[in-house]
Amino acid sequence: MFHHHRLHHLPIAIACATLAFSCHAVAAPDCRVQRTDDVVIEMCLLAGAMMQHDMYVLKADNTTILALVDDFAENVTVEHTIPDGLSMEFPLSRQGGKTVTIKGGCTPESKDGAEVARVCNFHWGQRHIVKDVRFTF
Repeated sequence: MFHHHRLHHLPIAIACATLAFSCHAVAAPDCRVQRTDDVVIEMCLLAGAMMQHDMYVLKADNTTILALVDDFAENVTVEHTIPDGLSMEFPLSRQGGKTVTIKGGCTPESKDGAEVARVCNFHWGQRHIVKDVRFTF
């Protein structure tokens, strides 16, 4: 039989599960801001704990566009087809065509056999939105 006192523990269990899931990074995100026209672009590194993967996050006007684990952040292509009729679109998606592509990545730099940095570059359509953002380890 289900007892009502268990309901009181459910929010705590959900909060703990959410907290454990969101605690991937051990430090505050390292974010770099660049502007493209009237759009604020952020490229962030969420460093993982020792022996855990890092995450690279691309944001436009405080909205997450991409969140990539380091193993899959080197060469990324994402395509969007603008639907017919009224739709809510990012200003950068409206570059004259029916489709727009975000391309780029965060490529590793090595020294003496160890990865020492990642350099991020992304294009949104024809615009270079993230230019040579370098995260050093």
